[in-house]
Amino acid sequence: MNGSLIMVGRMVDPHCATSAWEGWGACLSWWAGTELGRRDDIARALFGRGRERVRLVDQEVALPGLGLTVVRYDLGACTWPHPGDGSARMVESPRIVRRKQIEGYWRGTGWDWAADANQRSMLLKARDIGADRFEMFSVSPPWWMTVNGNPSGAERPDQDNLAPAHRETFARYIAVVARHARDHWGVRFASVEPFNEPSLQAWHASQNQEGCHFTVDAQAAVLAPLRRALDERGLGDVRVAASDECFYSQAANTWRGLPADVRRIVGRVNVHGYERDDDSRGRAALRAAVGATTPVWQSEYCDGEPSGLTTALNIGRDLRSLRPRAWVYWQPVDGAGWGLLGGAYDDTTPNPDGGAPGTLRAAVTGVNAKYYVLAQYTRHVRPGMRLLDSGHPDTVAAYDDAARRLALVTANGGGARTVVYDLRRFSRAAGHGDGHTVRVWVTDATDAPARTYTRDRDARVVDRLLTTTQAPNTVTTMEIDDVEP
Repeated sequence: MNGSLIMVGRMVDPHCATSAWEGWGACLSWWAGTELGRRDDIARALFGRGRERVRLVDQEVALPGLGLTVVRYDLGACTWPHPGDGSARMVESPRIVRRKQIEGYWRGTGWDWAADANQRSMLLKARDIGADRFEMFSVSPPWWMTVNGNPSGAERPDQDNLAPAHRETFARYIAVVARHARDHWGVRFASVEPFNEPSLQAWHASQNQEGCHFTVDAQAAVLAPLRRALDERGLGDVRVAASDECFYSQAANTWRGLPADVRRIVGRVNVHGYERDDDSRGRAALRAAVGATTPVWQSEYCDGEPSGLTTALNIGRDLRSLRPRAWVYWQPVDGAGWGLLGGAYDDTTPNPDGGAPGTLRAAVTGVNAKYYVLAQYTRHVRPGMRLLDSGHPDTVAAYDDAARRLALVTANGGGARTVVYDLRRFSRAAGHGDGHTVRVWVTDATDAPARTYTRDRDARVVDRLLTTTQAPNTVTTMEIDDVEP
């Protein structure tokens, strides 16, 4: 054996399994609110599983469809009066751009169900392709419910901006849109989330996006009316999710601060993945605070590293220590390395006089390695599979009971190494004597990858041991058939 290789072991334990995996997903929001929301090729790449051709600014590329099944729809807070109707006007942050102003449905004098057409278009495309988990979330209440008429936040970031007199109004607004979506769009939102990073002291009148601060008491004052409003409209099957905090530590504090009767209203805890938590103590603390029976979603993750290595390592940490039932990427199409696909938009300059400029034109500029990295997980860890204990956060192990198939996805952020996956806790792992073929895919998690979700040389299971050699900065997926726990 090459002496430069590091030898590591991973014990896969089928006796330590989580609940059924619900899926991987994407938020719509900004990117889908542009003309990209009408693009069939992007919809097929994100939510389909075939080999999909996507139009870039200067060429077409063939991509492996990610097969995302979870969609988070952003219920907007912005409206503009029709010319000459004399209505009050929304106060606009001097730093916001048009793409980040999501249209709401109530204009003050009536409902406008034609609003937000681009984001709704992508919502329906995702549904038609096969997505089957839908959540509606609010980043800010509609501007006319806020204290200062500004959906970017209050005058100070530590101030709540939902007017107390509109707490019931806000709850009813969410429920009405959810009911309309079911009746007229054919979309059944399984959950609604009324907050977005509510404890974060970042939302203020000059912020560059929508946002709203809520104290824990203010959150509780919305959650109970929201449950009632849903029930009154025949939406008793719709979960109330909370609280989409930015950090694991904030989510744990919020959960502990909610009264017990309000916690019973919350059907799922949502949290974002923006806390530096390399040792996963924050994740584990949140999981312990919530308890084993309350489901959790990692409802928003994003980073500015185009290679995808940080994304892969954080997926492993989340699935091992937070144990979510779904994992959602924030903006699949974005610039500066934040997106899976590169995005360019025509609204990069704010308008300090309000009426944010931009015609919502957009283009896809390229494909980041992060897209292919995510494909290593989303195409092989599928809804209904059970996550198993892999022995280490760098490896995700998932088992398909019906197909008797084991999937292993490993991120290697260190040097070249040989990894031995110990499958001896399975009663059968299809490799005895001469061994059994294991299908392998690899992506180089680098800025200029040579391998992009590339089918690699098959590996072998021999005497229930699978040995592979992995290059630095790679993500490797292995599928093994005829495996029985």
